Amino acid sequence: MEEMKKIGVILSGVLVVVVMVWMLTLGSKSQNTPSPLTQQISPQPDKPAAPAPEAREPESPPDPDARQSDNAPSPGDTISWRTSTEMQPYPPTPSISGKIPFSDNPNTIFVNAARQILPAVVSIRSSRRFRHPAIDFFPHFFPPKKDGEKEDEGEKDDEIIQPGSGSGIIISDDGYIMTNYHVVEESERLQITLYDKREFDAELIGGDPTTDVALLKVKAQALPVALMGNSDSVQIGEWVMAVGNPLNFTSTVTAGIISALGRNINIIDPKYRYRIEHFIQTDAVINPGNSGGALVNLKGEVIGLNTAIATRNGYYQGYGFAIPVNLARKVVTDLLKFGRVRRAILGVVIEPVTDNVARAVGLARPGGALIQGVTPGSPAGEVGMRQGDVVLKVEGEEVVSVNDLQTKIARHYPGETVRVTIWRERRALDVAVTLAEAPEDEEPAAQKNGAVKEKFENLGIGVRELTGEEKERLSLENGLLVEKVAPGSPAESAGVFSQSIILSINNKPLAGIAEFEQVIRQAKPGQYLRFKLKDSRLPGEDDSRVVFVEVPKGR
Repeated sequence: MEEMKKIGVILSGVLVVVVMVWMLTLGSKSQNTPSPLTQQISPQPDKPAAPAPEAREPESPPDPDARQSDNAPSPGDTISWRTSTEMQPYPPTPSISGKIPFSDNPNTIFVNAARQILPAVVSIRSSRRFRHPAIDFFPHFFPPKKDGEKEDEGEKDDEIIQPGSGSGIIISDDGYIMTNYHVVEESERLQITLYDKREFDAELIGGDPTTDVALLKVKAQALPVALMGNSDSVQIGEWVMAVGNPLNFTSTVTAGIISALGRNINIIDPKYRYRIEHFIQTDAVINPGNSGGALVNLKGEVIGLNTAIATRNGYYQGYGFAIPVNLARKVVTDLLKFGRVRRAILGVVIEPVTDNVARAVGLARPGGALIQGVTPGSPAGEVGMRQGDVVLKVEGEEVVSVNDLQTKIARHYPGETVRVTIWRERRALDVAVTLAEAPEDEEPAAQKNGAVKEKFENLGIGVRELTGEEKERLSLENGLLVEKVAPGSPAESAGVFSQSIILSINNKPLAGIAEFEQVIRQAKPGQYLRFKLKDSRLPGEDDSRVVFVEVPKGR
C-alpha cells in the first residue's frame, strides 16, 4: 500500500513538470508571434524611399530663328502607348472571411500610385488675346485712327491678354501631351511646366471640340510617360485619384471613388452635331486647373482625362467628370495621324428607351437606344434598319444608353464593318453595318450669315431662324432651329432637344421668330403649347414628332 502511494506521488510530480514545461513553451511562442489584433494596429516598418530620379541636363535653348512648327508630327509619327500587361477588370472582392490585403496598409497603395503618375502630369499656362469691351461700348473715349494709319496698327493696344491654366498628361517620351481642348482653345501661347520644374513652349498639334480632347507637343526627349489603363474595365465604387494643378497648386493629388459611369452633362457646345459626352463621375476633388489632368486607378494607370465639375460657384461641390481614356486615346491617335478626328457614324437619330417604350416593344427592362429616324443612304439605311428598332449591342457589347451607343461607334473607324444587334418585333436580330464617315463640323451657318436669334427664358429655350442654305438642305420652307435647351426647363421636360427644328407651334407654321414670339406672348400661364419638331440632320418632315411644353405659371 505504501508503495502504491509513493508511485502516485511520483506520477503526480511528473505530470506537474510536464504541464509547466508546456505552459512555458506556449508563453515563449506568444511573445514571438503577436495576436491578430496586434498585427492590425501595429504600424508597418517604413519602406526605403524610392530613389530620386536622375537629374537631366536642361535642354539648350531653341534657336530663335527656328520655327515653332518644327514640333509638327511627320506623316510617320506614332505614339507607342505605355500600357500595363494586365488590362482586365479587377478580380471580385474577397469575402469578409478571407484576407483583404488593402486592410493591411492602404497608404502604400496610394503612395505607389501617386509615384507612378506624378512625373507624367504637367502644368499648362495659356495666353489668350481679346479686344477690350470698353472699346466697343465707349468708342467716344478712344481717339480715331490717324490719317494713313493701317487698320491693324495699334490694335494690340486695344486688346487684353487673358491668362489661363490647366493640366496635361505626357503620353510619349518625345514630348506629346494630351489635355482638354477647352484648356488650349484660341491660345496665343502655351507653356508647359514639368514635374521636375523644367519649362517648355508647346505647340498645339490638334484639337477636337466634339470630345474636348487636344494634343500638344514640346521639344524634349526622355520624358516620363503615363501608364494607360482600360476605361472599359472601370467599376462603380472603385478607388481613384485625381492628379493635376488645381488653383495653381502644382502636382496635387486627391482621392475618391468612381461615383457613376456614362454621364451626359451637356457641357459640350450643342453646335457640334457629333459631340460625345460619356463621362466618368468621381467624388475625388477636382477644381479649376485640374482640366486635362489624370484620373488614375490604384495601379497608377490613367483611366480618364479630368474635364469638368458640377458646381454652382465655380469650385468643387462634390463631383467631377473625366473623359474615358479609351475614347481620348482614339481621338489623339486620329489627331496625330490625320490632323483631325475621323468620326464613324451609323446614320440614325436615336432617343433613350424609357420604361414605357421597353414595355411596348417587349423588352424586359429599359436599355439600348431607340431609333427615331434613319438618314437616307446611310449605313443603317443600307442594311434595313428602321424607325422603331432598338439598338441593343455593338460587337456583342451591351448598349446601355444613347451616349453609350455614340461612344461605341465613335471608337471605330469609317469603313469598318461592325456587328449591331437590334430589337425588332420582339426578337433580336444581328446586322453587319459598314460605318460611314461623319462630315466635319464647320462654323454654324447662323454665325456666318448673321441669322436672327432669340432666347425665351421662361420656356428655357434659345432659337434662331433657318438660313437659306439650311432650308434648301433640309427641304423646308419654314422652321426655327433650337440652339440651346436649359437643363430642368419646361422645354427639356417636354422632350425638346438641342438642334431640333420647330416646324410649327399650336399648328401655326413658323416663318420666323416673330410668329413664335407672338404665340408665346399670348400664351397663358399653365397652358400647354403644341410643338411640332424634327431633327436637323434629316431632310423633309417624315421624322417629325409632337411634344407639349407647359408655359410656367410664375412667369
